[in-house]
Amino acid sequence: MKDLIRRIIREELTPLVRRRLNFGDIDKLLNLYKIGAFKKNQPIEDSVSTVITQVMYKVMPDNFEDDTTKYYKVWDEIKEYITDNYSEELTQYFEKRQRDAEEEERSSTGETYIFVKHDKPYGNRDWRGFAEGFNSFDEMITKYGDWVDVDWDEVKNKLDSINEYPEDTFSGTMNSRPLRIKSIGDEGNTWGYNFSIIKSMPKNRLKEIKEGELTERCWAGYTQKGMKTMFGKRYPNCVKKKK
Repeated sequence: MKDLIRRIIREELTPLVRRRLNFGDIDKLLNLYKIGAFKKNQPIEDSVSTVITQVMYKVMPDNFEDDTTKYYKVWDEIKEYITDNYSEELTQYFEKRQRDAEEEERSSTGETYIFVKHDKPYGNRDWRGFAEGFNSFDEMITKYGDWVDVDWDEVKNKLDSINEYPEDTFSGTMNSRPLRIKSIGDEGNTWGYNFSIIKSMPKNRLKEIKEGELTERCWAGYTQKGMKTMFGKRYPNCVKKKK
């Protein structure tokens, strides 16, 4: 199929248009657009179709030749190639996002996330950029995940390990220190800004943690069934999930 596409491109398009065809960027574009295309409450096939269409508009050049028949012939061949070769990979990605989003909703203890774009250390006087809060990690990366090239699973693991919230917001929550995910000058960061994420917790939940009512989450493959007492403290009663 790939050889067929290259033959059609060679035969149907002028050299000028061929040079503007971004066929070699397909993998990069798919990885970029799939992050923001996921919608938790929509069918996965809709997300797959959205990504492929977005990629097509980047792959095919604007201001094509007058003969639109040639344009759509190449369009259809490239779209068929992408669909045949990447639909399964995209489906697996969106299925994982769906599982992660559902698990995050089930296991949430009230934490929220703040995405920060800043030119100086966040919180310093006269810093420039913006900060936007989200009720879930998935909502945050759906909007801003394609801004920075990072491993979002790794970022989520780092956020999950945060258990210190020294910054009082004076509005019922406490914030963690910013977790820097991309700095000025890092490879792939052309913004001229730093990017960080702040994890925020309701004060009442932190009080429960300090009192020993909730000190840890269950590990992978286990789920919480009430609480148990060990050495005078309360811990989640983790039991193996049923298949």
